[in-house]
Amino acid sequence: MEFRLARSAADKDAVLRLREAVYVQDQGRLADAADTAATFDRFDASAEYIVAYADGEPVGTVKVVPDSAAGLPCDDVVDLTELRPGNRLVEFGHLMTLPGVRQRRIGVALMREGLVRSVREHRATHILGDFFVDDTGRLRDFYTAIGFEPVGEPYPDARFQEAPLSVVGVLDIADAVSRSRTVEGGRIELLRFFFGDFDTYADGLREAARGR
Repeated sequence: MEFRLARSAADKDAVLRLREAVYVQDQGRLADAADTAATFDRFDASAEYIVAYADGEPVGTVKVVPDSAAGLPCDDVVDLTELRPGNRLVEFGHLMTLPGVRQRRIGVALMREGLVRSVREHRATHILGDFFVDDTGRLRDFYTAIGFEPVGEPYPDARFQEAPLSVVGVLDIADAVSRSRTVEGGRIELLRFFFGDFDTYADGLREAARGR
């Protein structure tokens, strides 16, 4: 498995092909992979895509959007006024994997790649995500186990066909790191996967800052 930033034309084309395969063909969320041009993609000037490759073939991707003067995608549905002062925000979006590889935990690995990059390159203190809700209308257990908490109420996301219910979640990285070092029951392994070596990639950021 290889993870890399979508810098080349081939990598960017891979993102579109993944979107077509997942959002159009598999889930029916979009009628066309280009339907996001006026919504999600308006943040692409500051965003980065990480693509997962298995045996040279693209199998998943996640979008990393650092906060900027343009704001974040989730600003359209929640108020981040109280969260921004003194913090550095990054939003994850379009986390997807091909149907045939969903038992290989590639989506989890992509989230970790996004987390490491957000901390190392963007000095993130908080991660946000706009997630589809579970069958009860709440943030899915996977995200709450990592440490995401809902921001605002679930809402019908008109950017997708049939406007599925979504909810914005926020992860306080410092709090999650602290919890990863305590006994938290059955989900502690998931926390440690994301944050067990946090000092390594956070220290790398501090070393780079001192060298500039």
